[in-house]
Amino acid sequence: TGVQTCALPISARQLAVTAGDNRGYPTGTPATNGLHVLERTLGPGSLAPDQILIDTGQPHGALAPRVQAAQRRLIALLRADPAVNPKTIAAPVRVAPRQARAASLLDPSEDIAQIRVASYGDAGTRQAMGLVRRIRGRYIPEARFGGASVVVTGAPAFGVDFISQAYGAFPWLVAAVLLISYFLLLRAFRSVVLPIKAVFMNLLSVAATYGVLVFCFQHSAGRVLFGLQSSPQIDGWIPIFLFAMLFGLSMDYEVFLLTRMREEWDHSGDNDLAVATGLERTGRIITAAAVIMIAAFSGFATGRFVGLQEFGIGLAAAILLDVTIVRALLVPATMKLLGRWNWYLPEGVRRAM
Repeated sequence: TGVQTCALPISARQLAVTAGDNRGYPTGTPATNGLHVLERTLGPGSLAPDQILIDTGQPHGALAPRVQAAQRRLIALLRADPAVNPKTIAAPVRVAPRQARAASLLDPSEDIAQIRVASYGDAGTRQAMGLVRRIRGRYIPEARFGGASVVVTGAPAFGVDFISQAYGAFPWLVAAVLLISYFLLLRAFRSVVLPIKAVFMNLLSVAATYGVLVFCFQHSAGRVLFGLQSSPQIDGWIPIFLFAMLFGLSMDYEVFLLTRMREEWDHSGDNDLAVATGLERTGRIITAAAVIMIAAFSGFATGRFVGLQEFGIGLAAAILLDVTIVRALLVPATMKLLGRWNWYLPEGVRRAM
């Protein structure tokens, strides 16, 4: 129960995210059947290769000897990488200019060249994203292109950039939400302790939900128990979207419950009576709302796209854990232990409010 819920956030540390690729599509349709044929024959990485663009800024600069030499050095480095499928490497250094233009490896003015390369894994795998980072961070500098501008694009690179941008800002989003929530709850409940407890419990609910995703999808328990798809990585938008939605929903329950407790505390000054009355008066309404939302969110899990299943299971599990374990057990137990400290508000803060 409560101990198991507190243990779920530990599993959340194993959460691995992906920007998405062909692995998320449902099986059994004509389109995905054809896709799987291509993956078996060409390799999944070949369908979404990395595209390395060399912009020399000069007409015919892509065919200059120094640029051609740098291309050869880069190709040698790529061939030595164990994640690279050597059959996928294509560059204008190895074909005639006319053939290169036909293959879109050279632009008409021959100032921009393209090198294509793919890993053995699909675009969103750790293998493919790791290759992008090595190309950008090691191989391009070691190839020494001089004054040419060299960038890496393609589906794996888009995935790397998405994860970097989204999760670079995510900690700041979390910090801002926590800070604003604390001060709003401080003003609403006239206590410095209750907002801390509320924020901590909401974070516990969100982290436990991440643990459920890891358990159900990355560890394939959902496939065994409910026939869900499994995935070694969670779609990158899921954790961010779940945090935004679940923190808001959890805070709704928290405010509804604690407001009734605060009213009883102001009336009686008895902490135990305030906790019991708050649970008694709000329990049925919170439970009814939770049942409705769980039923609605579970509908997403009936879809065959793994991202929708992750979204539906995450929301439904979060509401279930939040209403049963967190609100019904952990919140009242914590408030019982804290006693009168629940309602502590320094005189200086009281006057400022």
